[in-house]
Amino acid sequence: MASYDLVITNGRVVDGLGDPVPYAPWKRADVAIRGDRIVFVGKLEKPEAKEVIDARGLIVSPGFIDIHSHSDAYLLANPKAESKVRQGVTTEVFGNCGLSAAPTLGEYKASPLIIPDFLMENWPTFDHYLEALAKNGISVNAVPLVGHCNIRGAVLGYELRKPSQGQLDKMKQVLREALDAGGWGMSAGLIIPPGSFSGTDELIELCKVVRKCDGVFHIHMRGQGDRLLAAVMEALEIAQTSGVRMNIHHHKGMGDLNAPKVMLTLPMFEKAIADGTDVTMDMYPYPVGQGGLANFLPPWVHEGGSEALVERLKTPSLRERIKREMVEPGLVPGYQSYLRELGLDSCWAHVLICGCRNEKNKSLVGLSIRQAAPDWQEPLEFVFDLLAEEGGSVPVVIPDVIGLDDRYLQIVLRHPITMFGSDGFALAPYGPLGEGTPHPRSYGTFPRVLGRFVRQRRLFSWQEAIRRMTSAPARFLGVQDRGVLKEGAYADITVFDPETVIDKATFNDPHQYPVGIEHVVVNGKVVIRQGEHTGALPGKVLRRE
Repeated sequence: MASYDLVITNGRVVDGLGDPVPYAPWKRADVAIRGDRIVFVGKLEKPEAKEVIDARGLIVSPGFIDIHSHSDAYLLANPKAESKVRQGVTTEVFGNCGLSAAPTLGEYKASPLIIPDFLMENWPTFDHYLEALAKNGISVNAVPLVGHCNIRGAVLGYELRKPSQGQLDKMKQVLREALDAGGWGMSAGLIIPPGSFSGTDELIELCKVVRKCDGVFHIHMRGQGDRLLAAVMEALEIAQTSGVRMNIHHHKGMGDLNAPKVMLTLPMFEKAIADGTDVTMDMYPYPVGQGGLANFLPPWVHEGGSEALVERLKTPSLRERIKREMVEPGLVPGYQSYLRELGLDSCWAHVLICGCRNEKNKSLVGLSIRQAAPDWQEPLEFVFDLLAEEGGSVPVVIPDVIGLDDRYLQIVLRHPITMFGSDGFALAPYGPLGEGTPHPRSYGTFPRVLGRFVRQRRLFSWQEAIRRMTSAPARFLGVQDRGVLKEGAYADITVFDPETVIDKATFNDPHQYPVGIEHVVVNGKVVIRQGEHTGALPGKVLRRE
């Protein structure tokens, strides 16, 4: 009778804690698994198991935790989570940037970026959504956050105003119900309506609820361009006043003029940490991001929801006002201009259209705004027309920095509080999830860090890069017995080849799996074996207790 269910032999074990083994970046060991737990790490004289994986020449590490994902409903569309688990990801943290699949109450409608049109699902409570996810089965573990946009939208819809005390109390109730259902915290997206309509005081009061539940707060700050420093100050005020643990999403300065500002913001985080605030940040290993084209528009244009936005874009006088505010400096308080804020004042040739729902516009997918716009039409006029035709929702790839190398990206990536997050989706190169030209980070984030920034550029050691992918996010979240490779921990394990691991997805051809991720184990079950998906769905919906 076999002693173990699975044994991984002859591997170079990196435990995820970041501490270097004396004289070596790893230790040679066997890893034995029984059920969903690791029961032995060391040398087995004769490994007796139902299955043995020979990891000679490979690194054996804890499974990677994607601290910043948007796979909420995508895991229902494709439970195999292929573009993520083939990167070595065993746990997805989603509901980020203020957007979650649930709850959807009142006038609020979940973003089509989070719930694709082909799903057409609606979950009025957070518990309903988590039950559906667990019933369906998934290949990775799920750590859900509740979006502030969902919470505010449930009570105030798309009204651009401060809530009354009664409305704020109702928002707290909706938040508490989601946390009681198992949510690990709240996320905010302060450039995304209706979250962008909120004030600092509102967020502080909601974060006090999160703090009482020992949850976390993820924040897409109010500005990453001209207003970056003010946005960091606001985020730190929220965390320091409420006492909540806070993670800053994809920290950077957008545009050539703002990119160097990270040299000022990083010391601000360091000072806050020294003063006792628990602050982390995440970043993807690319100098280009992805978002919604409508987010370029001033906040008032979004009031009333997508239908009202489309009507404003069709009204000539309002259209002219929108254009003036986006282009002319000083018309919107606090901004040089909206396009300057996004680093897009002259960069339309670099903004790529990722997807269109209208059949008429599907031929534009993969083109830049400059390429897609007719010769006779200026880019902003084309943007307004496209948004109107697409119901206000067009996903685009957005350049963070144009004309510079990635020196500031590397500075952020190297900072010790930075974790790696894809800011992407669990996709697959077939079916509806294989359509369009999404950002390649959905397929390549973690192998890109390992291949390009560890092996090629030597920006980190193997131990440090793996720590930021494993034990660091587990510690911040408060997830127990995951993110480390030790006896008694859950058997979430990634086995990869340090000589070959690399991303293959590109902006022109994003639907490509990486190479070098040889085996992935989730809760003791092999999901990726010799680079291929086994079809297993052993993932768990991890509810905060």
